[in-house]
Amino acid sequence: MMVISQKTERMLALSLLKGIGPASLHQISKFPSFLEEDVGVIANSLSKLKKSLEVSGSWKMALEQVRYQVSQAEESNCRILSVLDSDYPSLLRFTKDAPYIIYVKGTLHQSPEKSVAIIGTRHPTRHGSLITERITSFFVKNDWSIVSGLALGCDTIAHQTAVAARGHTIAVLAHGLQTISPGSNKKLASEILESGGALISEYGFGSAAIPAHFVKRDRTQAGLAQGVVMIQSDIKGGSLHASRAALQYGRWLAVPFPTELDRQAAEPKIQANMLFASNDTNEKASLLNCDAADLQRLHIVESKEDYPKIIELEKYVGGTSKYGLDFLD
Repeated sequence: MMVISQKTERMLALSLLKGIGPASLHQISKFPSFLEEDVGVIANSLSKLKKSLEVSGSWKMALEQVRYQVSQAEESNCRILSVLDSDYPSLLRFTKDAPYIIYVKGTLHQSPEKSVAIIGTRHPTRHGSLITERITSFFVKNDWSIVSGLALGCDTIAHQTAVAARGHTIAVLAHGLQTISPGSNKKLASEILESGGALISEYGFGSAAIPAHFVKRDRTQAGLAQGVVMIQSDIKGGSLHASRAALQYGRWLAVPFPTELDRQAAEPKIQANMLFASNDTNEKASLLNCDAADLQRLHIVESKEDYPKIIELEKYVGGTSKYGLDFLD
């Protein structure tokens, strides 16, 4: 197994320089012979890179950090991929804020276009837990990969259900692959790998989980999938990050309608579900941070009879991206 391609190794080093983000990396990738060219020569055509290299020892430190990341990946049996690699997840590539570099442990799905993100609150109701199991089982039976975030609650149930059904599942992490958080899901992470699934992170080895990472992790979940099934959430839940991203990326968002018992109990974790099922277009668009037209891709799932309709929703086959397929040239 090749841990990292030459192109990605060069880009990883450049990405470790201060001030060099995805936009700069995209510019550099267009530079003739950027692999062989001296980084100082490239810097003459890119002011941000030139400024970064003016810091004494910055390039040497970046190369040392690359060696560390590659050695850790080798020891952990992981791969480091960039948008320059053909096996970078295709659906994720076509998002406006796709991580330029990702770390992968395990096996990606053979048909990435058949991927769904199943997410929700860390504290689902009993019915929320049952719905998570049922929807996950349905998608697994139809050979879809289940994407989630390994968090407690709905995420854990989705991963566990996929593993138990011998399906494929991907856990997107908000920290480096050197650890698993929460610690209580270490066994589940191992089971995901043993069942042929994968762990993915856009953060290098040694990176800790911080609040901003979780927000970006949630968006990456949506980017890896055709659409998002948001099981349950209150109006301030973290699951809304992935829900918003799904619509922003041109994907669909499916939301189960709460059961009668949960409605009667006025469960706080169904507040977002109730709003999305309402006729209040302005409030829905405000919470999802989208245009009213985007709500056409919001679908309310009223019962298990609606599950097949989710699979029949329009498939996302590509769209605007700051990267694009030209990276495969």
